[in-house]
Amino acid sequence: MAQFLMILAVTLPGLVPVAEGEATRYNPGIMPQVVENRVKWGHIDLDVPHFGYVALSDKGYIGERAWIEWPDGRLTGPYLVADCGARHDLPALDAKGFAVDLSWELAVQFGVIDAPLSGVAIYIEEGGFFSKLYQQNRSMK
Repeated sequence: MAQFLMILAVTLPGLVPVAEGEATRYNPGIMPQVVENRVKWGHIDLDVPHFGYVALSDKGYIGERAWIEWPDGRLTGPYLVADCGARHDLPALDAKGFAVDLSWELAVQFGVIDAPLSGVAIYIEEGGFFSKLYQQNRSMK
């Protein structure tokens, strides 16, 4: 399934670049707390298919699905955007070339424990294509 989604993303013109720069990571146990709060506040829907959690600087992307292009050219995802940078931190994030914060689990999976990792690009699904398709399929059941 994951390979199918990655191939589909490459063949559909539905990914919009939103950030390029460094991937950093959350410490263990932080992202699950963030996700729990975002669900409680109605900011994210865990039923939308995803393979983990990330944070981007812009709060407007919370609840969207993001894809990561790694320095070696691999494209992986989708990941649910569960958090954002605090307003007072945005100038510092921009200055250091921040692109994405990975959950601890994703950092372990992709070997980014010793972050930051430079040269990543982040894409968001344009118009929520996959989310809308998923919601349509759920309503047909």
